[in-house]
Amino acid sequence: MEEPQNGGETLATDVAEPQNGVAETEEEPMVGPGPPPPPRTRPKRPLQFEHAYLDALPSAQMYEKSYMHRDVVTHVAVSTADFVVTGSIDGHLKFWKKKAVGIEFAKHFRSHLGPIEGLASSTITCSAMQVSVDGLLCCTISNDKSVKIYDVVNYDMMVMIRTEFVPGAVEWVYKQGDVKARLAISDRNSSYVHIFDARSGTNESIISREVHLGPVKVMRYNPVFDTVISADQQGMIEYWSPDTLKFPETGVKFRMKSDTNLFEIPKCKTTVSSIEVAQDLQRSDVPLYQLEAIDFGRRMAVEREIEKTESAPQPNAVFDESSNFLIYATLLGIKVVNLHTNKVSRIFGKVENNDRFLRIALYQGDRSSKKVRKIPAAAANVNESKEPLTDPTLICCAFKKHRIYLFSQREPEEPEDATKGRDIFNEKPPADELLAASEIGKSATTSLPDNVVSLFFPCILVFSSTLLVLFLIFQ
Repeated sequence: MEEPQNGGETLATDVAEPQNGVAETEEEPMVGPGPPPPPRTRPKRPLQFEHAYLDALPSAQMYEKSYMHRDVVTHVAVSTADFVVTGSIDGHLKFWKKKAVGIEFAKHFRSHLGPIEGLASSTITCSAMQVSVDGLLCCTISNDKSVKIYDVVNYDMMVMIRTEFVPGAVEWVYKQGDVKARLAISDRNSSYVHIFDARSGTNESIISREVHLGPVKVMRYNPVFDTVISADQQGMIEYWSPDTLKFPETGVKFRMKSDTNLFEIPKCKTTVSSIEVAQDLQRSDVPLYQLEAIDFGRRMAVEREIEKTESAPQPNAVFDESSNFLIYATLLGIKVVNLHTNKVSRIFGKVENNDRFLRIALYQGDRSSKKVRKIPAAAANVNESKEPLTDPTLICCAFKKHRIYLFSQREPEEPEDATKGRDIFNEKPPADELLAASEIGKSATTSLPDNVVSLFFPCILVFSSTLLVLFLIFQ
């Protein structure tokens, strides 16, 4: 009786041996050279003079002042000549002079009969309103086939260009000191880009050429390398020289797009909403912040409303003057990200609950005759004066709001008169703002102590759509 049991055990052992053999075969080491070891990640070095750089940026949690337009504000831009330019959906353009503290109204234009589709300034690009690099010229475009060019310092219209096409995007493409003030304007219904001379006073273009396969949506000029980066409605990105409208011969590292990741945007089936260029670029991985479910749902409701509104301006991102910080709007607020450490240094408007900021523009002083500083001006002149040399200000426009909002280094003051707060009524307010102002006046007459009555509105900050921050590297 014992022999069959022993035989059974032997059979079981024979069956198990092939399994062990298979296991040994699967675990055999690879023959030949193995894959290279993963590169070691270097520890991130802290940014030198970080506090000095941050001192050159706004720091207040709430906006200090807000000023009105007659209709919804869609564009904001900052000129290096100490001017702020804002445009609204009704075609009105306003010039504001930057003072030592705050801004003051300078002049008002009815630029177009329809909405301002773009504003271009020689320093900053805001969709279709543009300011030139030297800060002296500003232009607006609209669907009426007209381009209005303004002298920023004298805040006066100098030239009007009539085009045979509907403008789609606009960008100043000349360097400081150039004889011709070249202005690039794309055709909304074709892939052509036209270059005009703003000082010539003629409607004829200097050069025209097809740059993309589809209509150009966004353009951005890099004066250091004299190169324009543009994106079309399909998300394709092109580099071209403003002289030839062809791929630049120098200044760009790559020769073929397959050597880059420029096809990632079309692969994701999305488009470019804004392009910004800085001289010293690094990748940013921003840490995540969590919101409560109720707060997140309320903000997402505003987000869905923005996506359904075709006239809502696309959000943008801006660099500070040192290119060490990136500033953009998110669900939580307007973030200031340190590109050296990939950490959020500041958040503006985190306590605001009523406004959804869309586009932003940053003022850090007159830089028209200065190069990019390696050390902030406040740190370089710390022993010369105890007073701040500039009044850094972040100018914002919000969704369906008639106002521009100013974030500075000062928190808003609580006035004695509740009807005279931080929201300045320099225009006739709409009905909803009149009702809100009357409610404030009623709440201020209650018997509650003064320190209980709150005179400031919290604002909601929602990220409208996927913000595509493009880090464009040059040689």
